[in-house]
Amino acid sequence: MRRAAATGRDRRAGRRGPAGRQGARGAVAEPRRARPWRLAVATAAALVAVFALLVAGIAVAYLMVAVPRPAEAVRAQSAVVVDDRGRFVGRLHAEADRVDVPLRDVPRAMRDAVVAAEDRRFYRHPGVSLAAVVRAAIADVLSGRVEQGGSTITQQYVKNAFVGRDRSLGRKLKEALLAVKLERRWTKDQILGAYLNAIYFGRGAYGVEAAARAYFGKGARSLTLAESALLAGIIRSPETLDPSSDPEAARARRDRVLDVMSALGMVGPAEAARATAVPVRVRARGAGGFAAHALEEVRRDLEARLGPAVLYRGGLRVRVALDVPMQRAAERAVASVLDRRDDPEAALVAIDPASGAVRALVGSRDFARRPFDIATGGRRQPGSAFKPFVLAAALEEGIALESRWPAPAAATFRTASGPWRVRNYDGRDHGSPDLVEATALSINTVFARLILRVGPEAVAVVARAAGIGSRLEPVPSLALGTSVVSPIDLTGAYATFAARGMRAEPHLIESVSSGARVLYRWEGRPERALDAQVAGGVTAALRAVVERGTGRRAALGRPAAGKTGTTEDHVDAWFVGYTPDLVAGVWMGYPEGRRSMERVRGIAVTGGSFPARIWRAFMIEALRGAPARDFEPEASPSPEPVSSGSEVPSP
Repeated sequence: MRRAAATGRDRRAGRRGPAGRQGARGAVAEPRRARPWRLAVATAAALVAVFALLVAGIAVAYLMVAVPRPAEAVRAQSAVVVDDRGRFVGRLHAEADRVDVPLRDVPRAMRDAVVAAEDRRFYRHPGVSLAAVVRAAIADVLSGRVEQGGSTITQQYVKNAFVGRDRSLGRKLKEALLAVKLERRWTKDQILGAYLNAIYFGRGAYGVEAAARAYFGKGARSLTLAESALLAGIIRSPETLDPSSDPEAARARRDRVLDVMSALGMVGPAEAARATAVPVRVRARGAGGFAAHALEEVRRDLEARLGPAVLYRGGLRVRVALDVPMQRAAERAVASVLDRRDDPEAALVAIDPASGAVRALVGSRDFARRPFDIATGGRRQPGSAFKPFVLAAALEEGIALESRWPAPAAATFRTASGPWRVRNYDGRDHGSPDLVEATALSINTVFARLILRVGPEAVAVVARAAGIGSRLEPVPSLALGTSVVSPIDLTGAYATFAARGMRAEPHLIESVSSGARVLYRWEGRPERALDAQVAGGVTAALRAVVERGTGRRAALGRPAAGKTGTTEDHVDAWFVGYTPDLVAGVWMGYPEGRRSMERVRGIAVTGGSFPARIWRAFMIEALRGAPARDFEPEASPSPEPVSSGSEVPSP
């Protein structure tokens, strides 16, 4: 019974069990199970093989990675711009503002602050810090996102200078290998110096020199401890830690850097405490900076002349015609008169009449808000500021300043295109003034009669000879300034009057050099454009404008000449004037469309109002300390009779 049961179980097992469980009569034997220790050995061997291959791959990669020399890490650098006396003006750069400086020119406080903020073990690790990598990994896991990169200063420099910023594993491996190898070839000071010249600080500034100027308006050599800690703290997140974006976050980060510096013994606790108490003050974010429009104009010119590869290769010194004190005076004059946000725009150009050197240039009230340079690129109607060219053409024809002309309040003249209706701005009949008085009071009906006498083409020829480069329509209304001009052209043409008829091309760039080698030099020379007597006659009339005419607000207390200009509906307002030593032109208006300035602070803007005030404020400061010279007298042609045959009765 027991045997039969057993046999039954065997049969059931034979039917349901695996083939290996069957007996010798036609059954297959069950293989033995693999022992656990053998599986462990195989797994370990596989891991060792993979690790050996990985190590071998890393070793091969290490051997194949070439270590660049310090010179090979050079990136495009800014060209340094100085004025005619060697005073610093600014820098020219493409997409990145960068000027390399030697490590000896970087204060110890700045070097220590960067080490404290970015890599405390910089002087002890071999290029890659395993402790930092582990610390960063833990922080990333705890936060659930990438919080820290674990990169040393050496790795950050390698990433920025050589391998790029993509997030691939291959790039990270190359970065680490090159960092280790770089540490074996370069000194720590070489690496730190290269890093300080390459790292991004925000505001388009790469390197500590560009950053010091972007945030504090001075060179890196002059950075204080508090400023150094602030810049070092910004590196981690330049956009969010910019004090203009979040002053509290920037200050907290700065103070944290100072705490670390104190803990590491880089500064004493008392010194750190004093730096912590310093308020955070930086230049406004996005501010165009000093002479911004002039620098942009120089940059565009030199890119066209030399090419970007030459301009930004580093070491170039650009000497410009600007005069730093005059440029500051120009910027202050515009800002002091037009100090409200909703005020119209303004542009100012100042030129040395003897050489054509542009001593000051303001292209708009704020480069950051309006980067377009109205002074060089704007094309606006000059209004009555164009009348001196009509006067010059008349003097060339032998018409004397003393000649008298009818000046009714309004008149209609016959022209080839039909009747031309002209009225005086003040609506008054001025009798029969001479040309000096007509210029001083800007009498339209006299100048309408004058251009019809000499011909619009003759006026256009004189204006072009004096320096107006834009297209001039030779029509009678040219006398009233209906053809557009740029502020720099109009100011340069007035400089021809100031220089007694000698025309000097306005220019900003004097020379470009690389070491002892001169790459470019301005070679322009003044040339005779107008007869000296004609230019002197125009100056005599324009002096009356300032002394007793529409430009009285521009009086300087020294010999000066100038002319106001106001276009129809008060769209544009000008004052262009000069002394024997300096010419300046001021334009005011709204760049967009034909927007009227009929109501600005409750008054209608004319050339004799805000523009004349800006001009006067600039000239007083620009000429402070200079002797008051008088204009050289010039004889005027003899008077001749005046014909009024071109006039038809006014309706």
